[in-house]
Amino acid sequence: MEDTRAGSRDRSEALQGQIVEERYGYYRRCQRLRRNGQQCKAPAMKGADRCYKHQEQTDIERRRKQFTLPPLVDLKTVQRTIGDVAQALLEDRIDEDYAGELLQKLESASIRLRPVVRR
Repeated sequence: MEDTRAGSRDRSEALQGQIVEERYGYYRRCQRLRRNGQQCKAPAMKGADRCYKHQEQTDIERRRKQFTLPPLVDLKTVQRTIGDVAQALLEDRIDEDYAGELLQKLESASIRLRPVVRR
């Protein structure tokens, strides 16, 4: 009797999967996977394989990889890099959140590189 219950449970799960696929069968879905491993259910953008949200996330990741900090060996390098971050922010090469992260790193580097003043 237990085998029939297990078999019917497998069939019901398979039917449930078919119903979900049929529900989203009339439009092209986003090809990215969510954190739980299931496919995103949002419609893909025209001419792309991702939805708007996942395309935006991909663009942000790509832009962040393009701008990295150089080795911060002295205060002049830190000052020059602050200007570079500001310029990249103005040119929309990086977003405000990433600029904030970079400026925090630059601030901590400048504090560590300042000469210690003894009184």
